[in-house]
Amino acid sequence: MDRALARRLIFASAAIGSLGTFAMHAILPALPDIRAQFATSVSTAQLLVTLSMLAIASGNLVVAPLSDRFGRRPIIFSGLSLFLLGSLVGLLAQSIAVLIGARILQAFGSGAAMSVARAALMDAFGPERAASGIAYTATAILVVPMVAPTIGGFAVELAGWRLVFGLCLVLGTAVMLFTMLRIQETRRTSAATREGPDTLESYRQLLLIGRYRAYALFGSLLFAAVYTFIAGAPHVAIDVLHISPSRYGLLFMLPASASFAGFFTAARISRRIGALRMMRAGSLLSLTGGLVLTALALLKVWHPAALFVPAMLVCFANAISAPNATSSAIGVRPDIAGAASGLTGFLQLIVSASAVQLVAAISNPSPYPLVFTVLACNVLALLVFMLVQRRTAAPR
Repeated sequence: MDRALARRLIFASAAIGSLGTFAMHAILPALPDIRAQFATSVSTAQLLVTLSMLAIASGNLVVAPLSDRFGRRPIIFSGLSLFLLGSLVGLLAQSIAVLIGARILQAFGSGAAMSVARAALMDAFGPERAASGIAYTATAILVVPMVAPTIGGFAVELAGWRLVFGLCLVLGTAVMLFTMLRIQETRRTSAATREGPDTLESYRQLLLIGRYRAYALFGSLLFAAVYTFIAGAPHVAIDVLHISPSRYGLLFMLPASASFAGFFTAARISRRIGALRMMRAGSLLSLTGGLVLTALALLKVWHPAALFVPAMLVCFANAISAPNATSSAIGVRPDIAGAASGLTGFLQLIVSASAVQLVAAISNPSPYPLVFTVLACNVLALLVFMLVQRRTAAPR
């Protein structure tokens, strides 16, 4: 593939993925302000995160497989259009119910577009190079969470939470225009592809493959550990530790920068080290970070550094593992990469949303619900990695 075209595809995939990431992270410092304006509870406001994660998951599951039959570009444009509509409705929302609905629409569209863009990388790079391609994309995407909470925090203090949705609308429009003008179709459709397995049959075929199940579940649990922290940290930092939204945004740059370093590392060495070794290292490092986070909380070291520094290790570990787990899962059946990407994304987000909502449901004025859930995800991930090793060694 031409290098210029490859670079444009990586950039477009990063930009598309960044929309959902920006919307998710920029709204986190706004949650206390939203709760205050609409006089709602922590668990209700948290639905802006958890239901949107479910919506992203649904976008992956429902829409992404259609790109195997009809091509990547039409599905990406449809997803981006829904993201823009959701951003506009959120900007104008006058109730918490409408705001939650807007976030669901926004997230559904971004999930669909992001999953199809990931499948396009598989088209362009092939299974062997896809981990590096996904990691380079993720490296670029990680620039956004490094700055999105900071932008969101200052936006809330400057003009309130509505400005976050206004920024989403502007960014979404820019990404739509770039994709329309600069990105070509990566999957040529024909009568044969349109008559291939339908969505449910594609999922059935994938779920019957033990290696796919192992890769997908492992990646989902490590993903859940990170997103549990991302979603739960604002409550602990702002409501329990009493730091400002803008300071929270600055502190969040620590784990976000660790993720950036991890994805950059994965992009450079995954092909040389191998997917299995990268996943093993990520699992062990993430568990170590979860243990330190929990130990500090139990020792009553309730300080921002005790929250954000151990999270750096968890985020770095996820970053070196996630591209390899994802590309391994999608690469099991490259002929239905759209379905594999969609189902993998769905599993990652459904597990994460469950963990995040669990933390919100048992929330109290302490870091315990957050740190115990992060630790549990890491323990389960290590157990599943043992299954990954067995499935990888088993005959194919």
